[in-house]
Amino acid sequence: MRLLAGILLLLLAQVTQASTEPVILSVYGDIQLGESHHQRLDFTLSELQALTQAEVTTSHPWSAKAQHYRGIDLNALFEQLFAHKHITSLNLEALNGYSVVLDWSKINEFSPILAWQEDGQLMTRRNKGPLWLMLPFDQMSKVKQAEFMHYMAWQLKVIRVYSEPE
Repeated sequence: MRLLAGILLLLLAQVTQASTEPVILSVYGDIQLGESHHQRLDFTLSELQALTQAEVTTSHPWSAKAQHYRGIDLNALFEQLFAHKHITSLNLEALNGYSVVLDWSKINEFSPILAWQEDGQLMTRRNKGPLWLMLPFDQMSKVKQAEFMHYMAWQLKVIRVYSEPE
C-alpha cells in the first residue's frame, strides 16, 4: 500500500509540475488556429520544443567562435498562426526591457529561429535565454550583418506580430 501511495504521489507531482511550467513566450497578433481566433497565445518551453525545430551554426559578435543553435523555426510557426495574413513587421520585447521593431520581409528569407539551445545546452537567462532570435549571421554580407545586429534580441519574452489581409 505504501508503494502505491508513493507512486501516486510521484505521478501527482509530475502532473502538477507539468501544469505549472512557466510561460516563456507570448505571441500577440491576429492569430487563427483552425476556426478559433486569438489575440494572444502563451507558450511554455515544452510547448515550443514540440513545434517545428530548426538548427543553425553561426558565429556572431557575441561569441569568439561559431556556436550551434537549436530552436523554433519562425517561418513554420508563423505559417501555423498567421497563414491567413501577410506579416509586415514584428515587435520583439526582451526580459531586460530591450525592444525592437523589424520588417519581417527582411529577415524571413534567412530562416530565423527562436533558439532555446546553444551547443547542446539549454539557454538560461544568464546566457541570453530562454529564447534568442538567431539568424545565420556569418552567412550574411557585412552590410546585412550591420543592419540586422540589433534584431537579434535575446531574453525574448514577447513577439507582437503586425499583419494585413492577404
